[in-house]
Amino acid sequence: MVERKDVEAALQARHELGPEYEPHIVDSMLDTFEKRLEERLRERRPEVTHRLDLRLPITSIALGIPVTAIALSNAPGVGGIIVAIVAWIAIAIVNIVAALAGAARWFIPRR
Repeated sequence: MVERKDVEAALQARHELGPEYEPHIVDSMLDTFEKRLEERLRERRPEVTHRLDLRLPITSIALGIPVTAIALSNAPGVGGIIVAIVAWIAIAIVNIVAALAGAARWFIPRR
């Protein structure tokens, strides 16, 4: 926090040095304000360490393709298509639940 004594010191320096040094004194005070503001913002804002975890989606696709092939080869026609659709819906639900659970971790306040 910028303290009163800092402002008073700047005013005293301006008084002692004269108006020709005023731009330098103002710039110095602004630098001090900016540094302290940045420090306070850094303290309030936690570091963000988001990493996109692609293991589950990639694994789902890698397993979904053979499951689809097996479903279509073992049950030709509409039955195989229905089994493949059910398998992909299950894969999608698992991925959506995992994504929502991961997103919830970022929005639930920690104590």
